[in-house]
Order: sequence, then structure tokens, then C-alpha cells
Amino acid sequence: MLGLELHGDDFVRRTLVRFAVSIVVCAGVPSAVAGDKIDVPKVVTKSDAEKILGVTVKDAKGRNQNGTDGYYDSEWSYHAIKGDKALIFDVLYAGKPGLAATMFSILPADGRKSTPVNGLGDKAMFCPNETGMAMLHVLKGNILVTIGIHGLPADVVRDPEKSIATKILANL
Repeated sequence: MLGLELHGDDFVRRTLVRFAVSIVVCAGVPSAVAGDKIDVPKVVTKSDAEKILGVTVKDAKGRNQNGTDGYYDSEWSYHAIKGDKALIFDVLYAGKPGLAATMFSILPADGRKSTPVNGLGDKAMFCPNETGMAMLHVLKGNILVTIGIHGLPADVVRDPEKSIATKILANL
């Protein structure tokens, strides 16, 4: 019976949140966040991507995905019109307490060497690899931010990735 009450309360909470989000959408209020969740291309623009990569890029491709229990994922990328340069983002609101920290603890996924980065979120690490992709992972509370730059040397992308992470964290 207790499980039914929790489920019922959760159902009411989700319904109210959906209703509130619908009102905001219907009102046409522009925002860099959707229901307090970030929409990465509104924070890191095409112009930002072009400055970082040094080339003209295509419009952002990706998605914002709502799940259950607070899960939300804003996964986007900008790719060069010519060449293989790319700027990739993933901002994951893990939903379940501790899940983002667990995910962060097993990074980098390929087991390569990482370097801690101070001053970003709760924890951050920089993970370059020889495939031409350098990733910055930032944990802030139960949110995991991943930024990757492909096609530029790892020693060149660390500072731009930190700058982007700072911009994203300011919008969380």
C-alpha cells in the first residue's frame, strides 16, 4: 500500500510538472533551459563553435530527452562543413541520486589516462586520446557534463573546453 501512495504522489508530481512545462511552451517564453534543464545549443551557439573550431560548422544536431525520475539528457554536436572537426556536448541530469557520480567514477570509458581539472564543478577530468578526440568530463551534483572536441590537438582544446564548461555550468 505504501508503494501505491508513493507511485500516486509521483504521478501527481509528474502531471503537475508536465502541465507547468506546457504552460511555458504555450506562452512562447524563450529560454536556455527547458523546465530548469539546459538546452545546450541555446547556451553554446553555432557562432561559439565556429570560433573554437576555427571553421564554418553546420547547425547543431542532437536532442533533448526527458526520461523518468528526473532523467534529462541534452546531447548535441556541431560538425565542420568541410573536414572532420567537431564540438560535441552531453549534459546528463542522472535523476537517481548518486548515478552521475558513479558514471563519473568509471571515466574515461576506454581506460585511458586522464588528468584532473581543478575549479570546475565538484570534480572534473580531461581525457585526450589518439583518435583525435579530447573529452572534458565535469560532475556537478547529480549532473554529468561532457564536452568533446575532435580534429584539434589535445593541448589546444583543454582551455576552450574549460571555457565552454564554465558557460554550461553557469546555466545549470
